[in-house]
Amino acid sequence: MTSEKRERVSLPWAVALTVFISLPFTFFLGKYNFPLWVCFIVWAEYFALGGNLDTWKLIIPSLPFGAFFGAVWCALAVALADLIGGQYAAFWGLVVANFIVLPIFIALIPRWHIWEKGTLAVFNGFTLFLAVYFTRSIPSVGMMDNPYWIIFWVFIWTVVMAYFGWFLGWLNVTLTFPLKITDRKID
Repeated sequence: MTSEKRERVSLPWAVALTVFISLPFTFFLGKYNFPLWVCFIVWAEYFALGGNLDTWKLIIPSLPFGAFFGAVWCALAVALADLIGGQYAAFWGLVVANFIVLPIFIALIPRWHIWEKGTLAVFNGFTLFLAVYFTRSIPSVGMMDNPYWIIFWVFIWTVVMAYFGWFLGWLNVTLTFPLKITDRKID
């Protein structure tokens, strides 16, 4: 006896439905509009890591780990820029923080099998944090003149958007309405 899954709705139509469902989150929430590009990157990651429900075991713990180190890197860079001063202080703050934070970050990945197996999610968390930070793709809430407050909100927003992206991946598969087909051998 063999079994396979068959889609009742083809993947291209399920993708179109998923995008249709996600669009209101980027148009109608005012200052809380979702940067869907973050969500879509993690949606693709969902499929790159197997396209099944079990991907949460890698994405949920690994992505915030990467984003956390992006936040640490930026926070240290801000502190160092204040110490360095001058026209290129932000640049030199990032350079020095780079050589402090990144070796620690990379060395910690193999310390837990989830981070090691979820390396794609770890690095996506780090790079998505940086992308959200440098594009300021966050709602303007709180003390936006405080660079550490911004870093905090970028971390939160990156993780929330990433988790929504995981949901979109799951939804995409669910919208194909997969049907399990079993061939029975008659003896």
